[in-house]
Amino acid sequence: MTYTGRTLGIGLMNGKPFAFYLLCSRSFPKRKVIVKGRAVYIENLTETDNPYVSYPVVRLLDEYTVVTNGLQTDFIAQTLEWESPRKALIHVLDALDYERDNYSTPRIAGIIGTDSRGWLGFAGRDEFWVKTLGLKDGKAFVTATYDLGLVELDFPVFGSAEELAEKAMELPFENRVLAIGVVSEGSKWKVRAFP
Repeated sequence: MTYTGRTLGIGLMNGKPFAFYLLCSRSFPKRKVIVKGRAVYIENLTETDNPYVSYPVVRLLDEYTVVTNGLQTDFIAQTLEWESPRKALIHVLDALDYERDNYSTPRIAGIIGTDSRGWLGFAGRDEFWVKTLGLKDGKAFVTATYDLGLVELDFPVFGSAEELAEKAMELPFENRVLAIGVVSEGSKWKVRAFP
């Protein structure tokens, strides 16, 4: 199995846009998910001075969902008020760049729209990209902070946000801690965490 660190994917299942976030961690495995209205946070439960291990991870907007591995979540959601998803990712990821921790952890970000469009972005120390992706039913585009790049996977069938989170937790990556699933249900987003 590969250690990917923070991992996120976007895709379509039975015509419904979805996104997931899989937290894999060696250093801080004790964390929990907190849902507050249309925002989802990851909270670290281990004492540390590291500012990067608790953060907003999901923002649910009317037309879009934003999923990232850091504080860029809120900045991207705000920027979507006046910019296209592609430009929002470019501007925010370029401005914040990678995290200034011991590992120079890349920032990753995904956006899905209720219109079944999707975008992924990556800001690392030596690599930067933002891609507009054509989502295909039963598939997911996935990226991660480490050793994955951008891949397209056949994604297991699921029927709810909770099942999506469970399927994300079954992906063959090391040190899995928790997963979050977001699915478009008509005009609403459904979000669930596992465990």
